[in-house]
Amino acid sequence: MIIKFLPITLLALLAVFVVRQKITLPAARSIALIVLGIGADFVWQPDHASAVGHVVGVGRGADLLMYLWVGVTISVVPVLYLKIVEMGRILTELARRLALSQPIYPPDRSKP
Repeated sequence: MIIKFLPITLLALLAVFVVRQKITLPAARSIALIVLGIGADFVWQPDHASAVGHVVGVGRGADLLMYLWVGVTISVVPVLYLKIVEMGRILTELARRLALSQPIYPPDRSKP
C-alpha cells in the first residue's frame, strides 16, 4: 500500500504542472487531467486496469498499460523530432537574417 504513494505523488505533481501551463489549449489540459485521473485510479484500483484489459482483449491490466505506453511513445517521438527539425530551420533563417542585417566585418589586416 505504501508503494502507491510514489506514483500518486508523481501524478499529482504532473497535474499541477499541467494546470499551470498557460500556453496549451484548455481542451488539451482537460484531456491531460482526465488521463492523469485515470492513471491515479489505476494505481489505487489495479483491478480497474485489469477489467479494462479484459474488455479490450488483453489478459492483464499491466500488459494493457505497457501496450498503451509503447503506442504513445511510438506516436510522440516522430512528432517531437519533426518539431525539433522545424525549429532548427526557423533558427537558421533567423540567424541568416540577423547576419545580413547587422554584418560584422573582420578587422583590417593590411596594417601591421
